[in-house]
Amino acid sequence: MPPVDTAEQVAATPWQRLGGCLIVPGMWTVECLTCGQREAVEGGPADFMPAPPPDCTVARAITRYAARCREKLGQATTSVVSHAGLWLLLASVAEHVTGDDRAVLEEILGMPVGEASAAARRLLGAPHPTLAAAAGAWAAGDAVTPVGVERPIPDQAWLDAWASERTRGLIPQFPLEVTELTRIVLATALVLEPRWTEQLTTGGGGQWLRLGGGLQTIVETAAAGAVLVAKPHSEDGIDVISVRAHPRVAPAQVWQAVDEVVALLDDGALWHGERPHGLPRRGFGWRSRAVRVQMTDLARAELPTDAWGRPQQWRSQVPSWSAQETLDLTEAPGVAEAAHAILPDEPGAATSCVQSVRAEYDADGFRAAALTALDRVGSAPSFEQVDVERVDLDFRAPHAVVAVARGGAWEGVPLVSAWVPGPNYMDSDGEALELLAETDPDEAAALSAYKEARMRERGEIV
Repeated sequence: MPPVDTAEQVAATPWQRLGGCLIVPGMWTVECLTCGQREAVEGGPADFMPAPPPDCTVARAITRYAARCREKLGQATTSVVSHAGLWLLLASVAEHVTGDDRAVLEEILGMPVGEASAAARRLLGAPHPTLAAAAGAWAAGDAVTPVGVERPIPDQAWLDAWASERTRGLIPQFPLEVTELTRIVLATALVLEPRWTEQLTTGGGGQWLRLGGGLQTIVETAAAGAVLVAKPHSEDGIDVISVRAHPRVAPAQVWQAVDEVVALLDDGALWHGERPHGLPRRGFGWRSRAVRVQMTDLARAELPTDAWGRPQQWRSQVPSWSAQETLDLTEAPGVAEAAHAILPDEPGAATSCVQSVRAEYDADGFRAAALTALDRVGSAPSFEQVDVERVDLDFRAPHAVVAVARGGAWEGVPLVSAWVPGPNYMDSDGEALELLAETDPDEAAALSAYKEARMRERGEIV
């Protein structure tokens, strides 16, 4: 590899970066950011615009947090989850955490709480061509919280509309139910919709998709041994990477291998068409064989070559899939510490953290959305036995109603009056029946029914 000072001068174009060794004087190997393919570019260091390496501090912190969540919550085989959405929610309020919880949360988030909150604000406010992010915070009118919130807490229909709008319709309902006892609600929403540069072809009667380009490789990892890697072309600033290991490798180790693959890609050390030296021609998910195909000279020139200069044509079969989950993340690392901070005056309030997440992988691209919500709910008021004097008023008899004006020249003027007749039988007999009902309700009901029947026969009531 070139020395560091020289490497910092090499950034060929906005879609390329340094990816390999100096081949001959004046020739550099660079990597295409959209597919990982190597390309030789002519020119000396002076011809390249300087481009400092990106700061991946937050990315590494979220990667470590995701691994921690998978281990603690047993999520290695969860169909779909967004640990980034939960990290952003916790980081957005981390600066308000104090005491022993502060040190715990810093270790969990992977950075000082002030830096985590600043990073969350930066990410939520940064424009991205394909990724949209949003955050919301609401509290009851009398809830005491250091967090900037809107008051009062909206009703369920409003929150459902907020969820649908922030996730472009992928998640139509807010994952938590709010009640009159809800004291505070926090939420983050992520949605991404990268499109493949070239549509994947359909095979197997529509059961799977075929990837003919992009980045396809076999990588030897420390966690899982040889793994298969496939990443379609995408010009939307989002990589969608599929990684497969041997079936006997535990899912937790596969995720460790995924982290290794991503690190290689970030370092410019993952190349299309490469495989470990000495790899057999057949394995758990691959086979290599000699075939004869027809193609143009241009297509032939674009194919990668093996160590002996022979052209290679890589093809991957990937499934078209979709997944949707509603996950209880209340026990996720950092949730308890953040919950204490956002409602410090109500330590007895119950905490819930839920995520609704959905993802789809098809011939056109990848769509995913995650809405993560945390709330704290106060306990219901307690009841006790109290001796009171109860006074019941009954207006089921004939009575009067009047509307009286108040204020100015109209003070005291009766504007409208009415007489409400009520049942005709509310006479002295009716009052006697009510008194009887207090001691013998069955007898009173029988006498009342008899009286009503006689009044209907006389046409007094209908």
